[in-house]
Parts: sequence; C-alpha cells; structure tokens
Amino acid sequence: MRDVRHFQNCALPKSVEVIQGKGGFPLLHILNRYAECSLYLYGAHVVSFKPQDQTELLWLSPYSRFSKGTPIRGGIPICFPWFSKHRTMDYLPLHGFVRTEFWNIESAEDLTDGRTKIELRTESEEPLPDSWPYHFRLKIIITVGEKLEIALIIQNLEDLPIICEDGFHTYFKVNNPHGCQVRGLDGIEYIDRTKGDIRERQNGLACFEGEIVHAFMHAPQRLELVDLVDNRRICIEQENMDSIVLWNPGKDVGAVNSEIFSAWDQFVCVESTNCLDCQLSIPPLGSHCSILRLSSISFDKEEKRR
Repeated sequence: MRDVRHFQNCALPKSVEVIQGKGGFPLLHILNRYAECSLYLYGAHVVSFKPQDQTELLWLSPYSRFSKGTPIRGGIPICFPWFSKHRTMDYLPLHGFVRTEFWNIESAEDLTDGRTKIELRTESEEPLPDSWPYHFRLKIIITVGEKLEIALIIQNLEDLPIICEDGFHTYFKVNNPHGCQVRGLDGIEYIDRTKGDIRERQNGLACFEGEIVHAFMHAPQRLELVDLVDNRRICIEQENMDSIVLWNPGKDVGAVNSEIFSAWDQFVCVESTNCLDCQLSIPPLGSHCSILRLSSISFDKEEKRR
C-alpha cells in the first residue's frame, strides 16, 4: 500500500484531495459545485455520494473493518470476476477479488461543465490457476456531478474468450427498508436465492420484507428506488448490465453478521450486475463496459418543479 503522501504529490485538480482514511487507506475526497463524494483506492470503492442540498445516498457500515484483505462493507463494492459465490469453489471470496486490491490513479480532471472525472486501473499480475486463469485489465471511470456515474471497463488480454460476471453492489442509505419500493421490475422473472433458487415473476412493486435475495434476469436499464420515509426517489440507470439483485438480510440474518448487526434496517441493496443467466462472454482481446448512474430528488423539490 502506498503512503498517502505519494498521492498528495500527484497532479490532481482543485476538486480532488487525497487524505488518510480509515485503516490508513488513501481516500480521495471530491467536492465540486454539484456534489461531494468519497472514494477509497482500496477496491476502487465509492463510500459516499451527497448531491448538493440533498442527504447522503450511500450507506457505510459502522462495523466495517478497514483492514487489508477484508472488503469494505457498504458504499459501492466492485464485483469481478464472479458475483456472489464462485460457482464451483465456494471457499473463494464472495464477489471476486478486486474489492481487496489497491487500484492506481490513471488520471483526474475537472471537466469544463464543473463535473470531476477520475480514472483508476488494476490488472492481473499473474493468473490464478484454479479460480481465474486469465490475464485481464480493469479500468474504473468515476464522474461526479448531479449524477454519480461509474464505468467499469473489463479488458480481456487473452487470445481466447473469457466468461465472467461483474457488478456494482450498491448499498443505499435508508431509515427503514419496509418503507422502500423498487419501481420498474413488474413482470420480470427473478431467482429467489433464499428458496433454493426457485424462479418466480414479480407482481407489482418490489418491496423489502424480511430477508430478501432476489436476482432479476434481463432487467430494465432504468429503475427507481422510492424511499417513502426519507421522501425521495433514487434513479438507478445502467448500461450493458442485464440483471438486478435486491438484497437486505432482515433482522435475524443481519443480527449474526459481524459487519451489520442491528444496522440491517439502515440500508437496502439494489445491485446492478451481469450475473447468473446474464453472465458475460468477452471475446479474445476484447472488452466490455458496464455503466451505473445514480441520482435522486426529494418529493418536495419534485412538487416545486410542477
């Protein structure tokens, strides 16, 4: 891990500051006229996004450990090259291995429209013979404006196709999961991971009642998370991502998770992914770009616009 002072000597725009975050990890703090955002180089992990005059969109666990080799709990974890458990080796880390790697800063700039763009990179030093025997390069391009945009670019450096999964495992900060609804999934088939992967079809609005792990296949590219307690709508837009996972552990499962405990009712996850039926096949020396955009508006501001 490079010392924070190394990055403080980098040529960064006025809107970006490198500070020492939790666990001593380098943290990029972005502040422009549109929003405030915090990003750890460990895992290329966005942990905070607060648009101007709005409340925080993302949840960060108060129990997250911030130690090398352990993923950060909360924010927007980057999942690759598999999502959830490895299909054949369930002893491997959940959601792949790039969330516990330190990424490098490729570039950072203030755009002419006032937004801030940061590009990070990581790549395989050596293939992992059992779990991932491929060379690859990953780039993350994060653009902070009225919307938070994250683009994950996967580059296949092999002369053969690679099969993989990716995802943005977004934790949204809420006051009560039971007061949240997801619009846009009516009629979409989902796999219920809590019931032996049975397949069902969503009927009406998707809600968070008890433990929920619903993986929606061939999901739409735009959804809304409606928070009836915080009185706001969060717009979730995705490109080149064909599945959505809704997750909350509920009270009983959350209580025995050492990174969640009683905080289970402070978040819901709406995860933009390419997983299960919608896994990726990247051609030899080819690439794939998955994009997530987040924005929100309060009901009060919405009424004033009418």
